[in-house]
Amino acid sequence: MHTLRQLQADLRALGVRPGGALLMHSSYRSLGGVEDGAAGFFRALIDLLGDGTLVLPALSYRDVRPDQLRFDALQTPSCVGYLPEFFRTQVPGVRRSLHPTHSCCALGRGAAALIAGHELDETPVGAHSPFARLPELGGWILMLGCSADRNTSMHGVEETVEPPYLLDRSARIPYVLRAPDGREIPRPSIPHNFRWQGKFCAQRYARVLEMLPPQALRRGRVLDADCVLMRADAVWAAGRRALERDPFCFVDLVDGEE
Repeated sequence: MHTLRQLQADLRALGVRPGGALLMHSSYRSLGGVEDGAAGFFRALIDLLGDGTLVLPALSYRDVRPDQLRFDALQTPSCVGYLPEFFRTQVPGVRRSLHPTHSCCALGRGAAALIAGHELDETPVGAHSPFARLPELGGWILMLGCSADRNTSMHGVEETVEPPYLLDRSARIPYVLRAPDGREIPRPSIPHNFRWQGKFCAQRYARVLEMLPPQALRRGRVLDADCVLMRADAVWAAGRRALERDPFCFVDLVDGEE
């Protein structure tokens, strides 16, 4: 069982700093056991960030889909792991953005600005999403014990270029969003496709790591977890340049699905 003091020390050594904006993808199991569990983990991380902002994806694409059209900001669960759902339901003050499949939860100084207006997007990771706004805050992306192939921000990068496999613009799914105050907001959404000429497009977003300048990328361990910390604006800039050169640079075309 690792101590919270060791957790904070490892996060500092990796490059997490007070006052910043941090978007975290996570594998709780990879940490190897933390004093006081998820509650202790978040106490330590929030204490380290101080007056900064913590953001976790709260994606809900498994429960909100063409045969289940309602998203409830308070009730619809996240489907991307234990820590995001604990953050959403158990950490006081957390706020969730309004999006049927790609919402985020946020806490801290910049939370309100990050989540505001997400319901305006008609695509999964559009210009109003917290993912797209993170670079404007000078934020960082932490992959805590999980592969950089799972970096949802790369969907937003793809949407700025629209490679031919990405969006199915022939489809507009008529979702309904229920806000925390009870308002119901119709929001048609254009889904991601990830198919091209009969092939499935397997995501290979970790390739962006090799495109980042040294000052924008840090690798290390947090407790037992292998981690990558990357500057969000550098990820978006490098990813967009790469897609403009080769629209298939972040996918492999494969038979079936992975």
